[in-house]
Amino acid sequence: AYVADTVFDERIVPDIRHVDLLYHEATFAADLEEKARETMHSTATQAATIALKAEAKNLLIGHYSSRYKELDPLLEEARAIFPATELALEGKSFSL
Repeated sequence: AYVADTVFDERIVPDIRHVDLLYHEATFAADLEEKARETMHSTATQAATIALKAEAKNLLIGHYSSRYKELDPLLEEARAIFPATELALEGKSFSL
């Protein structure tokens, strides 16, 4: 399932339940949740929450704000909620 360029919205959960791989944007860290809402984006925490509620097998986060030079904090934030999370990086491939 692909959930991108969108504000956090739990109404999507029934439509993506039990997917093997969920790509969800994680434009901001949780400390910028208000900015995420204002700009119609999601945080890494929100992406992980959707994956957890949807009982996804894996989560791939991407669509990062250019303010983040290091992405590990976003990954750690998401993994704290949904451990099966990876970063979407150019050239990286995944096997399901």
